Amino acid sequence: MNVTSMPRVLTIVALALAVVAACGGDDTDPTATSTAPAPTATTASGGDLTPITVGYVPALVFAPVMIAHDKGYFAEYGLDVTLEPLPGGSDMVVLTANGTFDIGIGGAGPAFFNAQEDGIGLRVIGPFHIERAPQATPLMVKKARFDSGELTTAGDLKGLKVSVNARGATEYWLDTALRTDGLTIEDVDLQTLPFSDVAAALDSGAIDGAMLGEPLATMAEQQGIAVRLNVNFPADFQPTFVWTNAEFGRDNVDLTTGFMAGLMRGCRDLLADDWNNAENLAIIESYTRVPADLISTAARSYCEPNGEINANNLLTLQSFFMERGLLDYSEPLDVETFIDRTVAANALELIGRYDESQ
Repeated sequence: MNVTSMPRVLTIVALALAVVAACGGDDTDPTATSTAPAPTATTASGGDLTPITVGYVPALVFAPVMIAHDKGYFAEYGLDVTLEPLPGGSDMVVLTANGTFDIGIGGAGPAFFNAQEDGIGLRVIGPFHIERAPQATPLMVKKARFDSGELTTAGDLKGLKVSVNARGATEYWLDTALRTDGLTIEDVDLQTLPFSDVAAALDSGAIDGAMLGEPLATMAEQQGIAVRLNVNFPADFQPTFVWTNAEFGRDNVDLTTGFMAGLMRGCRDLLADDWNNAENLAIIESYTRVPADLISTAARSYCEPNGEINANNLLTLQSFFMERGLLDYSEPLDVETFIDRTVAANALELIGRYDESQ
């Protein structure tokens, strides 16, 4: 790394570390629980709220749950929601399956599918984010290598080191990017690297390409470190979902319905141009610790406002991980056996359908 590049890298790393701190950090014990007494919460009419714990990642794609929480939408349905941050990965599956979390939000990766095969019984009750152009997790390379003509397309990464943040759904996203230029994930030297370390690694040459999530992708661009490759990703793909512990979901239909109603309202508050609403930006900034002006310029993910689950996307993810040998079984599972569409349908009875043409 040359001396002139050091200030810009330190700037991006400092803010990236703030994002990681908001996620709880990689050293956080996923089984640890708070010993602090929970405050008593009440509804607007004075009734007690029912406490539930929800796992999430403090990143931009999780904005709907942040908005719903801070605007009081969950409380309106009798819920006192505690949002527990995680860096992502398999911990979300484990902690929801064992009842530490009542509801989890995350990507459908190998841990999720293997849990279903093991009979743990997580129930998918709704979609979460949907990828649309411009992508919230783009494929990026060092700007100097792009400007020189060395790395300008996905095909230029053949045989080179390319990173994902964790083994899981991001691998599928990388594979789709590479396939647009005749490669697959097997044609690169796959690395795992936290998003917070990507900019420095690209700048130093430790890696050659990376999938990088927002807002760090925009931050790297603004610092002149990296650029997005022009990749035609598939549109409207659902990689993340909302799931419940099976026992909790079975015994608490009203609570899961209320959660989905509040979540969909939070989603709807971000549609059109309301990402730039000052109140929404302030809420997202408080969770991600990313400045509002950066959030407003970052690529936004899309959320499904009516809770419609795309089972075909789950099948696609399962097939991808099976082909890569990451699943503990050889015959595909029927994904409909762990999808519960009644929760979102009941939530729509409370809030009505959203007309996306408006």
